[in-house]
Amino acid sequence: MKLLGALLLLGSAGAWSLLRRREGQLPLRLGRALLEDLAVFRYHVQGCRTPLPELLEEVLTDGPGADRLWRPLGGFLEEGETLPRCWSSAVRTLPPPLGKLLAPLGPLLPAGGEALAAAIEETREELTRFLREETARQAAQSRITTALCLAGASLTILVLI
Repeated sequence: MKLLGALLLLGSAGAWSLLRRREGQLPLRLGRALLEDLAVFRYHVQGCRTPLPELLEEVLTDGPGADRLWRPLGGFLEEGETLPRCWSSAVRTLPPPLGKLLAPLGPLLPAGGEALAAAIEETREELTRFLREETARQAAQSRITTALCLAGASLTILVLI
C-alpha cells in the first residue's frame, strides 16, 4: 500500500511538471507559427499584392496563428474599424511578448510596399531572437520545475513512511 501511494505521488508530481511545461510553451508554439505566417504574409503583400481580406480568408486560415491573430483581425476588420486599430486590437490578444513584437506593424499596414516588407522582416528577426532566448529559458526552467516536483514528492513520501 505504501508503495502504491509513493508511486501515485511521484506520478502526480511528474504529471504536474509536464502540465506546467506545456503551459509555458504556448508563447513558443504560437511564436513559431507566427514566424511562418509572417513569411507568407510578406510574400503575399509584397510579391503577389494580395488584398488583406482575401489573404485572411484564403491563405492564413490554419494553425495557432490563425486562431490567435488572423481570425480576430478579420473579425475586427468586419466591424469597420481602421486597419491600424484592428491590428492593435488583434495583437493585444496575443501573449505578452508576442503582441509587443508585432504591434509596430500596425501603422505600416495601410501603406504597404517596401516599408512594410522591411518592417515584417525586422519583426521576423526579433521574433526569431525571442524564440531562441525563450527556448533556452524554457529548457532551464523545465529542469528546475521537474527537479522541484520530484524532490517535493520524494520528501512527502519520506515523511509519510
